[in-house]
Parts: sequence; C-alpha cells; structure tokens
Amino acid sequence: MLDAARATVTEALKRDTDHSDDLRKALLYERALVYEARSWKKRYRTALEQLYSTDPDYEDVAERLGM
Repeated sequence: MLDAARATVTEALKRDTDHSDDLRKALLYERALVYEARSWKKRYRTALEQLYSTDPDYEDVAERLGM
C-alpha cells in the first residue's frame, strides 16, 4: 500500500497548478510520512525540509526535523 500511496501523492503534486497552498502542504507532508514508513530517511528529511521552508509551523514538521 505504501508504494500506491507514494505514487498517488507524487502524481497529485505533479498536477500542482490548481492546488491550494494548504493542499500542496498536506500532500508534501503525507509523502514525507510514506518515506518515513519505508525507512527512506534521506527522502523523508528532504520532504520535511521542503515543507519547512514554506511553512515552518506546519503540523509537527519542526519537531520531526529536530528543531
């Protein structure tokens, strides 16, 4: 199921032009969680850093990054 979730979220992010900022952030966050579940640490951290750069107060991103 994790592969399907990653593919779905990634595809949704590719079609980013019509998404609200909130939806884009949610998709980035969900993709990070999929990376975490797959133990893809570098991708997980990169996804969180990307989200943090746009909204440092989003969910628990700062905490997950150890900030």
